[in-house]
Amino acid sequence: MMRFAMRSSTPDPDARAALYAATIEMCEWAESRGGVAAVLSQHHAADDGYLPSPIPLAAAIAGRTTSMPINVAALLLALYEPIKLAEDLAVVDLISRGRVSYVVGIGYRAEEFAMFGVDRRQRAAVVEERITLLQRLWAGEHVDIDGRSVRVTPLPYTPGGPPLAYGGGTEAAARRAARLGLLFIAETHDATLEEAYRAEGGDAAPGCFFPQAGVPITVFVADDPERAWAEIGEYLFQDSASYAAWNAHREGTASISRAASIKEMAEERGAYQILTPAQARVLVDKGIPLGLQPLVGGLPPDLAWPYLEAAAAAVAPEHR
Repeated sequence: MMRFAMRSSTPDPDARAALYAATIEMCEWAESRGGVAAVLSQHHAADDGYLPSPIPLAAAIAGRTTSMPINVAALLLALYEPIKLAEDLAVVDLISRGRVSYVVGIGYRAEEFAMFGVDRRQRAAVVEERITLLQRLWAGEHVDIDGRSVRVTPLPYTPGGPPLAYGGGTEAAARRAARLGLLFIAETHDATLEEAYRAEGGDAAPGCFFPQAGVPITVFVADDPERAWAEIGEYLFQDSASYAAWNAHREGTASISRAASIKEMAEERGAYQILTPAQARVLVDKGIPLGLQPLVGGLPPDLAWPYLEAAAAAVAPEHR
């Protein structure tokens, strides 16, 4: 599974464009080599150019692939005009023939809500209302909004619209997902979230997905991990440090490392790991996809490709 956030400190537009081109090429390459999904992140107003618009990138990837699922996680729904979003996602659903799914996120960075003029205090109610609106529009309803009759044409490829899940790390998020009848994607390993989800939705709620304890979120594969840390460690640490700074108040999130240096990150064997081929095979043989982030921190594509090739070779069918 490959994740792309498009973060990079480069001021060079050609270098940044090369990252986007490589993303599309890597997804096309991965489809024939056991890639189970491409995951696109979203944030706004970040100094390192964190991907602000995952939907057009999802469409570009869908145009170069034929079967690999694509997931936007998270879709910051409160920051979109919902009618135009319903149309855009319907078109992407047609382009991809239903391969693009979305994990809705409530958002947490004050800078983003200020940028879009959205009252952060109202974001939960706004998101819940808009999920319902999207579902009604994708079902073909004529919806009255402030006296205006609104409908979406063409309808999505997927009956009822592209798949939506709900992501978060609080009991309120778990209850909201259950109330809306959505799969809940948890950020932490906290079992009380499932209890809240089941209490709200009962057996009718589709279920919860939790990150597995002890499983790295960002993986690279190399014959010599020590040498690899020396070569690409700065990019992993850059990604980790900036994301941890954003999430100083959000303890327990599985994707975050609190390591204070590259050396400490390598030794903690936490969210970011460089594995040997044998270690990678152990995970895959347990049914756990390798969570690759091939362009982490703006890692140049020419450095990234050998690590992708190593991951594919390590878990090729003849090795399992």
